[in-house]
Amino acid sequence: MGTIRGALHVLFIAPDTSVYALRFLHALKRSGARLHGIGHSAYEGLSADLRACLDGYARARTILDGADLARIAGEIAPSGGFARVETIDEPAVVSAAHVRSVLGLPGTTVETAILSRDKAAMKERLRARGLPCAASQRVESEAEAREFAARTGFPLVIKPTDGFGTLETFRCASDAELDAALARLKPAPQRPAIAEEFIEGHEGFLDAIVADGRVVHDFVGHYYPTCLEALADRAICPKIACTNRVASEGYAELRATGQQVINALGIRDGATHMEWFFGPKGLKVSEIGARPAGERIWDMHAAGNEFDIYGAWAEAVLHGRASGKPSRRFATGSVQIRPPKDGVFLGHEGVERVRRELGDALFEHEVPPPGARTQPLTAGWHVNTWFRLRDEDYDRLHARLEFVARTVVPRVR
Repeated sequence: MGTIRGALHVLFIAPDTSVYALRFLHALKRSGARLHGIGHSAYEGLSADLRACLDGYARARTILDGADLARIAGEIAPSGGFARVETIDEPAVVSAAHVRSVLGLPGTTVETAILSRDKAAMKERLRARGLPCAASQRVESEAEAREFAARTGFPLVIKPTDGFGTLETFRCASDAELDAALARLKPAPQRPAIAEEFIEGHEGFLDAIVADGRVVHDFVGHYYPTCLEALADRAICPKIACTNRVASEGYAELRATGQQVINALGIRDGATHMEWFFGPKGLKVSEIGARPAGERIWDMHAAGNEFDIYGAWAEAVLHGRASGKPSRRFATGSVQIRPPKDGVFLGHEGVERVRRELGDALFEHEVPPPGARTQPLTAGWHVNTWFRLRDEDYDRLHARLEFVARTVVPRVR
């Protein structure tokens, strides 16, 4: 099924959403696949690199309509059919699973995809399996949210059940703050939200590649400060640090819990991104996505571990097997220097000092030129001014990230 003269034909949903998708497409190519895409853009609007990857392409009205994607897939399928349907786009996870279901293909099922997107259902499943996560409730009205607050107490967090990252996520410490959040979210049966107990503590993530239900590679990252804290104040320079101490005893519980969460949701092949907290109440799972981390975080895993992480993902997806071996040699990290206000960049101070003093430890960075417009904080961690470093010592890496945050100053009018 899905082969012509030994080639596996893979349908990739939303290949046109970011340059990040090219990493995964190239890896599938290296593993012997022939690639077909369904995306938002007209074929003529695709980059030359993307067009060179694709053996076939069709444009969809939306990538969120699984039934329509299945219809298009049937129209563009090669004579042997498709072997796999893949995506790295968070909103397309469920619609891609629907296409698999219609075509009878392996991979993430509709049930698992929904669980990975619907945070209320996800937490219910995890609690039923005895896994540690915050108290939560799906809320379909303002009254239900207020009842949860009365029962659980403040502070609490409320957000859409299918939210992405920290967009439209609110920490509420009072009735007034809850009222303001509800005015924004407007929970309803067709637009539910999830109210959660606020978990105090340090926040991080666990990324994994899964083959036949088993974690074959995993990577641990830390946020400094937490994502919600970082969004609250543009003066903060948010940092991500991916440790090279993954094998230490301190991460044993986290890694074991990650595998248990994957088992509970029925994730079989591909990538996962799990957010977690650790604090006075111990380890708590925040959520897990059945897709790779965004913000090109896998580029940091590749730089720190000196192996082809994208190729390892492709081998897991196409053949259900492990490949490659992370060196765990370097810790890697990123720091975002935010503009003091929205506007136009006039220039930056301290960039040359950072380049000079960090040398080869600085492996990637972007400094907008004078005249470039700033981008909003909600656009993510990989916009405006940012630097990525690697170091064999995690503590020294963290100190160097702090050095960059203190040294680089953007000027904006």
